[in-house]
Amino acid sequence: MDPKIPTSIVRLFQTNCVPSPMDTQRISCLLAEQTLELELIRKELDRARAEVLRLEAKHFGTMEVVQKLEALRSPVRRMPIEIMTKVFEQCVQDEENQEPDPLRAPLLLCQVCGAWRDLMFSLPCLWRRLKVGFPSLTPNWENVMQSKIMSMHVWISRAKALPISLILQHPSSSLITPGALMSLDKEILTLGCRIEELSLRFSPLALSSLLTFTQSSLPHLRHLELHNSNPLPSSSDNPPLLFLHDAPNLRSLSIAWGSLDTAQFCVPWSKLTQLSLQYDASPYWNPVHNDYLNLLRECPNLKCCSIGIGMTILDADTDAVVPVTLPNLESMRVRLFCQTLYTRQFFDALHVPKLHTFEFQNVSLSMGAFASQTEPLPLISRSAETLENLSFDTINIPDVDMLSCLSQLHHLKHLRFLPGPLQLNHNLVDSLILSGAPQGTSICPRLESLSLKCSKRVSTDRVTELVESRCSASPKLEEFCLQIAAFDYGQDSRDKTIIELRERLNQYVEGGLQLHLMKAKPTG
Repeated sequence: MDPKIPTSIVRLFQTNCVPSPMDTQRISCLLAEQTLELELIRKELDRARAEVLRLEAKHFGTMEVVQKLEALRSPVRRMPIEIMTKVFEQCVQDEENQEPDPLRAPLLLCQVCGAWRDLMFSLPCLWRRLKVGFPSLTPNWENVMQSKIMSMHVWISRAKALPISLILQHPSSSLITPGALMSLDKEILTLGCRIEELSLRFSPLALSSLLTFTQSSLPHLRHLELHNSNPLPSSSDNPPLLFLHDAPNLRSLSIAWGSLDTAQFCVPWSKLTQLSLQYDASPYWNPVHNDYLNLLRECPNLKCCSIGIGMTILDADTDAVVPVTLPNLESMRVRLFCQTLYTRQFFDALHVPKLHTFEFQNVSLSMGAFASQTEPLPLISRSAETLENLSFDTINIPDVDMLSCLSQLHHLKHLRFLPGPLQLNHNLVDSLILSGAPQGTSICPRLESLSLKCSKRVSTDRVTELVESRCSASPKLEEFCLQIAAFDYGQDSRDKTIIELRERLNQYVEGGLQLHLMKAKPTG
């Protein structure tokens, strides 16, 4: 208690007694004094608070100057613009698809500082690629399309006059209104003279409304991709015929929609170096196509070809099949959607003297794979002198036929054999073990990468012997992958097998071997 307050008044604080007249007079005087002192304290506090605010502002300003001075000493600030440009270019290239996303390059880099933002906007090469995705559902397609097109304008304007690459896609869960499609079609048409790569992934109905650009001049177009984004079967709503009236630099074409008849297409086939037809089709489609041989005959400059074999529009006449030679083809990928007589006719007629890579995959929704799929083996044998990479995925080939084919591939470096459930108990592990015989009599003596799929009955002793023989050879095995499947009933001992193999092969891993041991996913 303040010592200025008399004891009698203090006693009144501590009791409920009624103050005397004299005490009342003293209380009034004390109240006036304390009120005056409280006012003085308030003023002093205001001055102190003002001083604190002044000091905090001075502290903040000084800190800001310190941070700027430290930033000036940063190695990044002293890095030449040319090197910064290369760094930004690499960041953008690392993005598989450039989207207008503030959490990904290049927009993410623009948020670091003003100097980076100015540099990013001054480099047209960073804005040449753009991917735009359209929502599956929206209550107002016109507004969404207007917003998307405006975003495209802003992005592409930063590319200045450089050729551009566009990926436009819609999951086809809902129909896009005709007015919105017309706006997008007009935008693609306007950009046509600058487009170098164009990918359209829409429903067939939407694609039919977006092909006006094909009637204009496309001087820079090098890659065109037209894909049906509808994963469900669709047999009647196919886009119209493709007519590219003026695309002198087109080198790559990829098409996948329900029924593909290229007979009436107007495309500079002879200039193409890459071609993909129905390879990216959905397994649910059961795609239909015309005879690929007639088309490939018009593509002598192909270096890479990917096709999906389904049902043919017209049955091919076996007697009328004319051999087709692709003198420059180096890589061929084939996906099998169904088993037909056409598959054998196709491979029997094809000659590829420079083939380096061949991939054959079964994507049928039927359980596992077909009983026997030896159709491509004659083609592989004809390409034995140049073939270096061979892959079979969910393909069943009898041991006799497989070994007969592999015994001819003396230059093969990479082999991938993942059979279906009907062929899991193959003898490839035993047959690929290198013996002490001369190299010319061994099967695939130059293997550097080997990937196999076997049943859980595979012998760990034989697998170990296989890896040991290959790692001791020259060239030695650099990568080995083994998938162990359990298609039959009984106790699943795959984990135990994998642990045992890891222990026995550890010395080769320490020597540089890349080892991948895993349980195979169920098939079908």
